[in-house]
Amino acid sequence: MVPVRVTSLFAGRLARDIAAFEPTDIVSLIDPNLEAERRPVFPDAVRVFQRAFWDVDNPTHQAADAALVAALVAFLDDWRDRQHAGAEARLLVHCHMGISRSTASAFVALAHAAGPGREAEAFDALLGVTNKPWPNALLVRLADDHLGRGGRMVAALAAYRAAHPRRLDAYGRLHRRRGFY
Repeated sequence: MVPVRVTSLFAGRLARDIAAFEPTDIVSLIDPNLEAERRPVFPDAVRVFQRAFWDVDNPTHQAADAALVAALVAFLDDWRDRQHAGAEARLLVHCHMGISRSTASAFVALAHAAGPGREAEAFDALLGVTNKPWPNALLVRLADDHLGRGGRMVAALAAYRAAHPRRLDAYGRLHRRRGFY
């Protein structure tokens, strides 16, 4: 199993997971309007890729785009190479809730590490490191294109979403109970 952990900013989970998992690499995905004083601070020894973009599945202003995915994959190249060489390479990925942007990025990392033709296996690995994900479809589609996967990453996500048609509504109910909207 590739050492990947998905977490969130919710209820102090990020700090707890950094302490417990001791990542070598962090992908930090935040909302564009997150105040500077609320942005996470990371240990100096950790490689960090941080970007601010909205969690939307359609291309809009401040959404994931091809340049963001290219930069993410370039960051993941070093992590993947160290992981394949047997060196320390523990990747922690977070967004606000640990559900969509982070799980999409973790899927990108797992698919990138697994290599072409193993996208379904990479998605299964994602299910082993996170509970009930809902990966951002735009980010997955852009990564599928960038990595030249011929729609196989998109197909793995589509099959998962078809098997869990009520999951997004359940997240909406949970967020309303938590007072997020």
